[in-house]
Amino acid sequence: MLQKCANPGCSVPFRSLREGKLFVSENVANDMDGAFDGSRRKTRKREHFWLCGACSMHFTLHFDSTLGILTIPLAERAGLRLSEARPKAGVSA
Repeated sequence: MLQKCANPGCSVPFRSLREGKLFVSENVANDMDGAFDGSRRKTRKREHFWLCGACSMHFTLHFDSTLGILTIPLAERAGLRLSEARPKAGVSA
């Protein structure tokens, strides 16, 4: 169950889905704990994260396989997209 805003610097408690933004992270991992019985398959683990209304106006969430869920400023994310979309120097469009 969601407890509070996913932003580590925010302590707003989760009360309703009417405000803020809900994120779902689905990770696929092999079940390597048990002995192989011929039916091992990849299991999916879904986790839900929520940013409160105030935080969702300034931040988004990004999943990093090493660090987990990261809070990223929207301006930083938009800047990354713009730099990826610009043609490189010396290359004609």
